[in-house]
Amino acid sequence: MNYYAKIILLGVGLVFFTSASLYVSLNRELEKTLREELLSNVTNLSTHAITNIESFVESRLNDIKIISQNPVFRNNESSPEELNAQLKNLDELNDLYYSFSYFNLDRLRIADSKDLSVGEEHSFNSYWTLISPENPTVVDVSRSESVDKNVMHFATLVYEENATESKGVLVGRILVDELFNVLKSISLNSNNDERKLNTTLVDKDGIILYSQDDQKKALQDKYENFDSIKKSSSDGQESVILSETDDMLYFISRSNTNVNFAGEDWFLIVNISKDDAFLPLYKIQNKLIIVVITILVVAIIFALIFANILVRPIVKLSKAAEEMGKGDLSVKIPVHSKDEVGKLAQQLQSASEVLIKRIQEQKDLNDQLESQKDEIHDQKLQLEHVNVQISDSIMYAQRIQRSILPELKVMSRIVKDSFVIYEPKDVVSGDFYWFERVRQGRNEYLIIACADCTGHGVPGAIMSIMGSNQLTNIVYYQNYIDPNKILTRLDKVIKFELKRDENENRDGLEIGLCVINLDDLSMEFAGAGIPLYLVKKGTKELITYKSPKYMIGGIEGDEKEVAGKLNKEDIQLEEGDKLYLASDGFQDQFGGEKDKKFMSKNFKSLIEQVSDLPMSEQAVKLKGTFEAWKKGKEQTDDVVVLGVEI
Repeated sequence: MNYYAKIILLGVGLVFFTSASLYVSLNRELEKTLREELLSNVTNLSTHAITNIESFVESRLNDIKIISQNPVFRNNESSPEELNAQLKNLDELNDLYYSFSYFNLDRLRIADSKDLSVGEEHSFNSYWTLISPENPTVVDVSRSESVDKNVMHFATLVYEENATESKGVLVGRILVDELFNVLKSISLNSNNDERKLNTTLVDKDGIILYSQDDQKKALQDKYENFDSIKKSSSDGQESVILSETDDMLYFISRSNTNVNFAGEDWFLIVNISKDDAFLPLYKIQNKLIIVVITILVVAIIFALIFANILVRPIVKLSKAAEEMGKGDLSVKIPVHSKDEVGKLAQQLQSASEVLIKRIQEQKDLNDQLESQKDEIHDQKLQLEHVNVQISDSIMYAQRIQRSILPELKVMSRIVKDSFVIYEPKDVVSGDFYWFERVRQGRNEYLIIACADCTGHGVPGAIMSIMGSNQLTNIVYYQNYIDPNKILTRLDKVIKFELKRDENENRDGLEIGLCVINLDDLSMEFAGAGIPLYLVKKGTKELITYKSPKYMIGGIEGDEKEVAGKLNKEDIQLEEGDKLYLASDGFQDQFGGEKDKKFMSKNFKSLIEQVSDLPMSEQAVKLKGTFEAWKKGKEQTDDVVVLGVEI
């Protein structure tokens, strides 16, 4: 095969291989990106919908509880006419509810806001099987006997005035169609997306409670492929699980509410056909194919023209190069074009001169390097000296930072037992812990704090020293004892210190703060970004007290507005209770077999597992788990874990 044909085949082959490789690679990446984007969007939509449903149920249960306190329902002297008038008044005032009914304890309907089935006995099914003195308020999704529609029943026991005995049952009904207002947000149309998501709400047995496509299926049919979907949901740990068949994608969200009703432990299933899901991919594929074909045609034409122009000068150049290879550097090359081949011919002719020149330059350079050797050595010594000074400064900063941290043995004199895990990512840390024993009036208090400042290393350490000092000033010298007021004051001080009004500085800290009355063991907790974990005496059940996601030193508003955004928990402790505060460094550490974050769920489970051990052994177990999870990888962030046994 001559050189002409080789050039054509090489050019076309390279273009084809490159185009095909790009097509396959882009196709895979686009499909992966579409999957991840769709899963992310549906996860956000589903999580929002689940929260709305749970909020909707909780709000309606609160409605029916409040309504049941009406004296007309609680008074034994109220006539059926008075009950009926009250129910109709409720019906007019509450557009969301379809109707209200009042039953006696024998399931006899005494009154109804729409005069439906009054005087008839309700069958013993739906909410009647759930309601009891132990569960006085329930919600049930079923077919209404009086309305003959699919409704959500919100039922509660009605108690006599100043008595603990129940005298009847109050029921409010809301059409299941109202769920559309809760679930209509699950759509991609807001982004001008042509793809359609189908939403279905089912109970733990797979019975359809709500269907976006066909509401006639509600409470009648079981969801197709529900058994395999339920198994996929139980096998995963994510909030939304992706399952698929040959032609469909299913996104399954599961909720476990604390309310008794027939739809508890329900599933929100969002499905889309693969043809719809990957519609953007198919459009891009068609465009890519057209582009690849166009490039190939142009490449063939260009290769033919290029080969004809290029081959002849290259043949002459090849012969001249062969002579130069034999040592004849004075050979003349009969190529005078102004393109790259002509330039190459000129370069070959001057190759021997250039080679001699480069050899001489190399010798001169060697002489210069030799003369610079001593200078480089001196610079190295200077750099080593500067490095030692920097290291010494950081180590001194570490000693300063550790000197402001309270000694754990002081805590041991106040509580039964305690531990602290303090692991900076670098030499110094942006996390810190703080506690102080103070007296106010006749009461004595123990104040405990765990904080995570923005950044780590030297910047984080500066923030931690400032935060610790300001806490001491606010509590010890300004006599603040309310945790909400302490955090509000700390937010104001940090804003002032960092001149927040003059620049766009967003530094601050997350913190959890406990104030324990040592006389009666009552405790108040407030925080911003850091929760409190509590394990009650004699149990391994962990109770979580969350705090709002704010950054102290960066909350918008004045002191009154900041105080309103924070919340305070009142908790009664007893001897043997165990408290835990931790920054997010432990749970955000990457590691394990799949190099993922440890996650807060696993952190809380770990605390539950070790909570019955002495505090010193708990610290050993937590440190051991942390090191095993890292597996020698670099620490992600500063870590502080504080445990106290009352």
